[in-house]
Amino acid sequence: MRQAAASLAPLQPCRPGKDGGTAPPGVAEHVTMEDSGMSVVAPAVYVGTWHKYNCGSIAGRWFDLTTFDDERDFFAACRALHQDETDPELMFQDYEGFPGNMASECHINWAWVEGFRRARDEGCEEAYRLWVDDTGETDFDTFRDAWWGEADSEEAFAVEFASDTGLLADVPETVALYFDYEAYARDLFLDSFTFIDGHVFRR
Repeated sequence: MRQAAASLAPLQPCRPGKDGGTAPPGVAEHVTMEDSGMSVVAPAVYVGTWHKYNCGSIAGRWFDLTTFDDERDFFAACRALHQDETDPELMFQDYEGFPGNMASECHINWAWVEGFRRARDEGCEEAYRLWVDDTGETDFDTFRDAWWGEADSEEAFAVEFASDTGLLADVPETVALYFDYEAYARDLFLDSFTFIDGHVFRR
């Protein structure tokens, strides 16, 4: 459900922080593993303005970006939040759940938010985050084509891959026992795959 801009409470000078605690009314909470069982923090930003910051104020609010229908709704809520300014120049003073350069004080890559939402629906948000951080790409369909799942190690994946592809199907079992899976894994991950924190991706 999207956050309704009209229902936002009056802006209060709350400080951005990462220590949790009790949030003021209407403030989006961090989504953490402790809160929900998820292992990846949902993309969230603390939205202030440059004018307030230059005047010595960090008044603003945390928003969980996955609660908005789209980028337009998010910016509408930001403008409603800072409606005391005629044309607020938004400042993302703090942010969580963004890999690489997907967010800065002046910019949010909304494609990451959309991709994360789809990844969370499919239960692969950790793999998606790792892939985006490694490649800098955000297209979810490209990620799904690249992600081969989880493995305990490169060699463990090589064993499974050899079995799935029938690599040794025509080799006598007594000979296959001597196959060097360690060397095979090195070759696979030299050119064709990459292994990141227990996840395997096609290059």
